[in-house]
Amino acid sequence: MDPRDIFELIVRADEKLKYATSGKDDLRRRQARVLLLEAREAAMGIGNEALVQQAETRLEDLEREAPA
Repeated sequence: MDPRDIFELIVRADEKLKYATSGKDDLRRRQARVLLLEAREAAMGIGNEALVQQAETRLEDLEREAPA
């Protein structure tokens, strides 16, 4: 997977959250998390620290924004 593909996974995760409709928030959050974990793993695999950090930051944001 090249950096462009990895970045696309991160964008897709963001879009899952951005366009989540009421009632599907939990599903979209889980889908976004899976995409971000995949992106982080792929970025680690190619040694792209910037993309690793970007995926980790979004994962942290996702955890912070989790409903109580």
